[in-house]
Amino acid sequence: MIYLYKDLTKQGYSDYQIKKMVQNKQLYMVEKGVYSVNQTYDPLEVITKKHPNVIVTLETACYCYKLLSKQKLPYKVATKQKDRKILDERVKQIFMTDLLYPIGKSTITYQAYPIHIYDLERLLIEVVRNKTNMDYEIYHEIMESYKKLTRLLNLEKLNSYISYFKDPKIVIRIKKEVFQK
Repeated sequence: MIYLYKDLTKQGYSDYQIKKMVQNKQLYMVEKGVYSVNQTYDPLEVITKKHPNVIVTLETACYCYKLLSKQKLPYKVATKQKDRKILDERVKQIFMTDLLYPIGKSTITYQAYPIHIYDLERLLIEVVRNKTNMDYEIYHEIMESYKKLTRLLNLEKLNSYISYFKDPKIVIRIKKEVFQK
């Protein structure tokens, strides 16, 4: 489990107590202001803890949903257009307009910690929108995984999400690449 310094101080720990816990290996310092209960930790948990407004998207979200077999770095996260730039080489930040940012946002428990992530329907739209920016093999693997999930997709939700996007190619690509056998 990851803790921020401010979370620990809110729990009543002093700076001295935190340093003592690090010395005694009750806590491990991940980076400045970020601590872990375990020596090994998931970098995605650190990112989502440090930046609570990010929504996991694209290849990273596909990996979390097991639509992709290998983790693709950097971690892809969506933020509002006017959010501060995340200065972290592990993160590829995608700025979304305020209208599109919250569509399909959900929270799941991934490896015992909560993350904000786009649901399967919104993620499908994001993958199709970003087809040209993705590696062909990765895109193909994701589409093959979606073909296996077609019964799980909520088509009403998918169509309502699509109505927010102005690109008519989205509907054509989804029908052709996911719903045609």
